Amino acid sequence: MDNCQEYSQDCSQECSHESYSDYCKTCNSVHFRNNFAHWTSGDLNLDKLIQNSQLNANSPMKLIEWIEYSNLENIELIAHGGFGSVYKAIWKDGPIMDLDFNKSKWRRENKKEVAVKKFQNVTNVSSAFLNEVKFNLEMNDATYGINTIQIYGITRDQQNGEYAIVTEFKNGGNLRQMIKQNHSNLTWKVIIEILMRICEGLCSVHDSKHFHKDLHSGNILHSIHPNNKIKSVISDFGLCRPMDQSSTDKTPYGVLPFVAPEVLLGKEFTEAADIYGFGMIMSELISGEAPFVDREYDENLTLAICYGQRPQIPEYTPKPYAVLMKRCWDLVPTNRPTTEKLYDQIDNLRNVLFIDNLSHLNEDLGLEIKEIKEIKEAFNQEREDKWKARLAELATNPIPLKKSQNSLTSKRLNYSQSLSQKLSVEDWNKLKFTD
Repeated sequence: MDNCQEYSQDCSQECSHESYSDYCKTCNSVHFRNNFAHWTSGDLNLDKLIQNSQLNANSPMKLIEWIEYSNLENIELIAHGGFGSVYKAIWKDGPIMDLDFNKSKWRRENKKEVAVKKFQNVTNVSSAFLNEVKFNLEMNDATYGINTIQIYGITRDQQNGEYAIVTEFKNGGNLRQMIKQNHSNLTWKVIIEILMRICEGLCSVHDSKHFHKDLHSGNILHSIHPNNKIKSVISDFGLCRPMDQSSTDKTPYGVLPFVAPEVLLGKEFTEAADIYGFGMIMSELISGEAPFVDREYDENLTLAICYGQRPQIPEYTPKPYAVLMKRCWDLVPTNRPTTEKLYDQIDNLRNVLFIDNLSHLNEDLGLEIKEIKEIKEAFNQEREDKWKARLAELATNPIPLKKSQNSLTSKRLNYSQSLSQKLSVEDWNKLKFTD
């Protein structure tokens, strides 16, 4: 057993360091502080953010590091968006596990596969960049960060000076890629489990008193385990902000079909707008294709969405699934379920699908036997076979993206002013949900 009293006179406990619960904040902060003079990000505010995370962390998951770009190898582009690019890389040192007191050095998970999110032309640390780092770090906290992407640290490309966030890498890609590559492993049970994971991640965001503001299938990442088990997490917190903080920039941003109609019309973002995006994720999971993939993502589609048009629901869709999806994308924000109610409803579906004992479901969930049987029948094998056949067909013959869809990446949607000119005053006020 390592005795941390030998390392720091300020520490009164003995640590075995066999688990995160043995993480000695006092001793580790001493080791971190001794190393502060040996690195810098080039920005004082960013340095302070990293240092504070290290001094205050009570587990390795709650700290971030400055990662020299030279410590990354095998860097490979995997995705490109409107404001930056995402790369896969190997972090040679890897993240900290604990402190080896005998050698006075960190034990690390060497050769760690990571994702590197570069921000186009971000050569100076802005408040927006700091906010994304802060929120990613907050989501590392086990209290909130259930099924959200873990951040390891910050780096900077020495060739172009661009800053980047280093996070865990998910080998299953985003939701759209996962559906295409793993459709043969998907079942009704798996799809409900995926939705459960996403909902848990969204609960983490909302429980921390933030909104996601850019929830779409490209920001849902997956890891595929050896037994083909799929784990989903929410990523990309660039637009996250506190619920009580109004944004001065009212311009909607995102992938058009996933943006709530009230937001498209310039109304303040709320929790209900994230729920709308969740409904569109449900649509993509059940249909196998992006919402409105057959239409241009333009002002005309924006107008149609604001008037209540939604993606077509495939005939094989189980009724309970369709009902919940339609509640999530309801035109009126107050008609959409809260994150907590959404979680409860998905959890009920999961329990009914995974548990065969009807009396147990009746007693524990408070569901009537008739209702349980109806849910089980709705998610029958025939419907599942039709769904999987559709996914397989789209994997082989995908619908080509239209020019305006721009690889289904987020962008600014400047339609509010032109829409106000096309709508009558009565319709404008109705769609704006004014009192």
